[in-house]
Amino acid sequence: MKKKGSVVEFKDQRNEELLRAFRAQLSNLGDPPLTELFERASLTPASRFWVSERRAMMVISKMLKGDTLASMNPKRREMFREIFRRVKRILEEEPGISLIEASFRVVNSPAPEFYLTPQSARTMIYRLRAC
Repeated sequence: MKKKGSVVEFKDQRNEELLRAFRAQLSNLGDPPLTELFERASLTPASRFWVSERRAMMVISKMLKGDTLASMNPKRREMFREIFRRVKRILEEEPGISLIEASFRVVNSPAPEFYLTPQSARTMIYRLRAC
């Protein structure tokens, strides 16, 4: 769940990329069930992690202090664990780098998926196609 008052900074970019992923799956697979298309689109690699650098740094900072993110949505938690793993690797390989810089690099690097549930992807795609 988003924090109260938070804004998805890259919403339009993410939505366009998700819609392209959905259309690519549609053209590649022919006529599979829509549920499969939404799942495949949500699992498509993304150009970046769809979270702001600031939010990522705040969550990673908490994780470094031992927070397990137990109350977080499972897909979001999975995303932050991947970001955390990458940030820790950068911090180990480059001892002089700041947490801010490491978080910035990771968030702006390709992500293995959109970290959305198929249901969230479906909702977003239907909303985008209705426009």
